[in-house]
Amino acid sequence: MRHPSFFTGTLCPSSRWFLLVMFMSMNMGTAGKAWAQFHYSGSDTVEPVINAAVLAFARGHAGYKLPVQSTGTTVGIKELCAGKTAMAGASRPIRPEETRVCTAAGVQVSEIPVALDAIALTVSVKNTWLKDLTFAEAQNLFSPASAGKLVSWKQVRPTFPDVPIRPAGPDIKHGTFSAFSESMGLSGFIRSDYKDFTHHEKTARFVADTAGAIGFMPFGDAVSMATELRMVAIDFGTGPVIPSAAEVLSGKYDKLSRTVYLYVNLTLLAKAEPLDVEFSKFLVKDLEKFVRFANLIPLRPLQYQENLKRVSMNR
Repeated sequence: MRHPSFFTGTLCPSSRWFLLVMFMSMNMGTAGKAWAQFHYSGSDTVEPVINAAVLAFARGHAGYKLPVQSTGTTVGIKELCAGKTAMAGASRPIRPEETRVCTAAGVQVSEIPVALDAIALTVSVKNTWLKDLTFAEAQNLFSPASAGKLVSWKQVRPTFPDVPIRPAGPDIKHGTFSAFSESMGLSGFIRSDYKDFTHHEKTARFVADTAGAIGFMPFGDAVSMATELRMVAIDFGTGPVIPSAAEVLSGKYDKLSRTVYLYVNLTLLAKAEPLDVEFSKFLVKDLEKFVRFANLIPLRPLQYQENLKRVSMNR
């Protein structure tokens, strides 16, 4: 798991916390058509955090709305670098080639670590026999080499029933797809008979309703469907571990844990309407509260405190 930091070597030197605040403070009166791009695009893992912040902000600013588009990490970052959106959520770090595209387009980007997340393997609550898997078993279930070959749960373990394996999860546009495949050592690929979905909610619905299904999704989505889905414990070599905030923070679920991010287009933010700038400050200031509301795992308090220090130093 890549641990969160407030600076990243892949971004231009100006893309730091203090510049986020500086850009928020510049050109506060600039208005007009140029800021039609002020919306959120990207990961639907991060989207609930943004939605929670918008709802809270609107209580004190009647009528405030922020267009939110759940496009997936890859599309969100692409739109960010093209100057089509001000904020892109990402369930993986921005890639070097994506950073180069932003730089070439003259787009300055700030990376904001939002929360920790666990990628959970889930089955229907109706499935009473699949309690845990070894990491190797989970890897084989989703491996491209298993397509058309590993087709029954009885092939995974002789004690499992002869039920068809129905692997499922997000499509390739999602950062969760990339993060899971890479964490499982599958180099960005998953078996060809894998059932992919555009939204995590659809994956959850499929798994809940389908015998023999196993799907991977963000921890928050698994928690929100706890009455219909059950998380499968994974044995990384020291015994089965069910994802939870405690296990992620302790490192016991490290191979399937990650940091999720918000990437901010500072170039567009400098042209923002005053109310949009105020919302951006509000979001950053109370980020931990919105993370908890979204069932993600907060970063360690010191990291949020460091964020606040960097903001206050440059006001």
